[in-house]
Amino acid sequence: MGAILEMKRTLAPALLALLGAASCGSEQPELIGVTRAFAASVLGTAPDPPQITRALLDQVLTPVMLVTVENRMQQALVAELQTNGGVQTWSSVDDVTLSLRKGMIVATRGFGADLMAADVPGIPLGITGTTTHRRVHTLLNDEDQAVRTVFACTFQWPEPETITVVEITYHVTRISESCAAGQVAFQNEYWLSKDRHLRKSRQWISPDVGFLTVEDVRR
Repeated sequence: MGAILEMKRTLAPALLALLGAASCGSEQPELIGVTRAFAASVLGTAPDPPQITRALLDQVLTPVMLVTVENRMQQALVAELQTNGGVQTWSSVDDVTLSLRKGMIVATRGFGADLMAADVPGIPLGITGTTTHRRVHTLLNDEDQAVRTVFACTFQWPEPETITVVEITYHVTRISESCAAGQVAFQNEYWLSKDRHLRKSRQWISPDVGFLTVEDVRR
């Protein structure tokens, strides 16, 4: 995502012009292209960065999500590219991708120490206590060999919360997933609205990448 972090506010007028033109179209490839261009409007470390607002998002017809790489202070919009076998693939403007199955990240590309594949369960609905499961992560080692790690995990009692995603407040249920394998441990978080829509999640990728926060910025 490094390339898109250098975009300055001067790009905003051109992006808005593209978005206005896109609102008159109906071809999905065109909309995806426009949204990928709009993804250059990112919150980064540059002075006075452009802001992602609800007014701007309302002009985007293609589904988009906001992804944050926590330990790098990087943030960008990703557009939905395709769905295959129940797995949705989303991409940034510079072709950094993440794939999700029912909201849970099962693969990433372009982040560096990527999650090549993951065997994960679905987010449990209606739990009243704790449930145990396992998840399997496949990463590449320094010799580009696939290494599988099996984590013992526990979904914990859900907690009611209120969150805000780009100017919209949601009453949600937070479900925590605690996992460990040897010296590696992490805790994922999933925020579901009353209609069981996953509005936000915080998911661990690898020791180097750390956590990604994914926010569904659609209404």
